[in-house]
Amino acid sequence: MEIELLIRAIIVGYVVAAPMGPVNLVCIHRTVQYGRLNGFVAGVGGALGDGLFAAVAAFGLTSIVDLAQHYDAWLRLVGGIMLLVLGIRSLLAKPIDRRIKSEDSDLPHAIVGTFLLTVTNPVTIGGFSIAFASSGIAPAVGLTSSAALVALGVLAGSIAWWVTLVTVVGLFRGRLDQRALTIINRVAGTALSLFGLAALISLVEVRF
Repeated sequence: MEIELLIRAIIVGYVVAAPMGPVNLVCIHRTVQYGRLNGFVAGVGGALGDGLFAAVAAFGLTSIVDLAQHYDAWLRLVGGIMLLVLGIRSLLAKPIDRRIKSEDSDLPHAIVGTFLLTVTNPVTIGGFSIAFASSGIAPAVGLTSSAALVALGVLAGSIAWWVTLVTVVGLFRGRLDQRALTIINRVAGTALSLFGLAALISLVEVRF
């Protein structure tokens, strides 16, 4: 029973992390720019955020959910500004020499950045609640041992997705010339900026 629950949680973590969003774009961009290690570390930041929200949903910590909803506008403001900054930086970034090892870049910044991007999107908590219900995990929610297993499974599944993404992107990295790298920077920067603008525009009618 516990093994089945863990497998279901891993699948949920994998599926929730897979849709192309800001963290995926950052992960792809860092993999192309700095290498697989940097891209993976960025993905781990997102996975930790997913694991945190999964734990909140699995343990039924309604007070934290209510708190996140109460400060939803502020979280969206912070997240939107972060996305705009990342988008502009990506648009202005010049392709880095691929001979530079990923260890030479700022790995702590990579993991912290994607973690903050994930936790400033409180909608993710509701997404896990829905995913748990649709995957048959919901009955285990609230039970301490089962909830811990679910949270760990989601974290493992999310990390598995980032390994998959970084591996696939890394396969093409060596074949990209400077022009292709520049295009990727522009596309990623534009997409991140649009995500940020969308988050900020959504605040127009919101009272803080």
